[in-house]
Amino acid sequence: MGDRAVISNKNKNLGVYLHWYGYREAVESILAYCEAKKYRSPDVDDEYGWARLCQVAGNTIGGTLSVGVGIFDKMDTDNWDNGTYIIQGWDIVERLYQQYPDEKLKDTMYENLRMINSKQPKEEQLEDKELQAFAKLWEVRNLDRLSDERRAEVEQRIKEEKRQSIERDLEQFDKNEKKVKEMSKLIKKDKGVLKFINDIDKDVQKPVENNIKEDNGVNDKEEKGDDNIERE
Repeated sequence: MGDRAVISNKNKNLGVYLHWYGYREAVESILAYCEAKKYRSPDVDDEYGWARLCQVAGNTIGGTLSVGVGIFDKMDTDNWDNGTYIIQGWDIVERLYQQYPDEKLKDTMYENLRMINSKQPKEEQLEDKELQAFAKLWEVRNLDRLSDERRAEVEQRIKEEKRQSIERDLEQFDKNEKKVKEMSKLIKKDKGVLKFINDIDKDVQKPVENNIKEDNGVNDKEEKGDDNIERE
């Protein structure tokens, strides 16, 4: 007996077997930790992806018979416990041989990540602020996995962050508008600056032909000067 599960991807070539901690909250927390660590997933790297998943799962669960790797077709995928999770990237996208509905997360993702992090070697552990930041993003992306109470909290946080962002944008807009008005007043007061700007505008608006004529005049003078030198 155990709390068994198999994790594979859409290729269904290899699979990772968990004898314990096969319930969805544990599996998706291990997957989330791999993403927080920015490990390459099995979809991207068939060798290192599975290796990193086994590394994190083995450190978290412990024991010598808790985690295994095998050929998918030969594994106990219909295990009458948690069945088989199909992943894409580090997300669960499909469930095979599921015997009962999934429960919502009992704990916050941050609490789960902290537990998994504590089981990893110290030199491999993430800083707490990194776990908090990633957990926030994960919860926003997976609102359907949160309990009703936690979902309400996260949705309220999202609304508050949006409100604060809008207020910051409006404040910055007001500051920029004030600066433009102040600059305009200064320019109007300083007639020399205003004349300088007007002169620049006039220069920009001069026809290209005028510049060509001016260039030709200079060249003619230079050629006449050369003739004088030769005559001397």
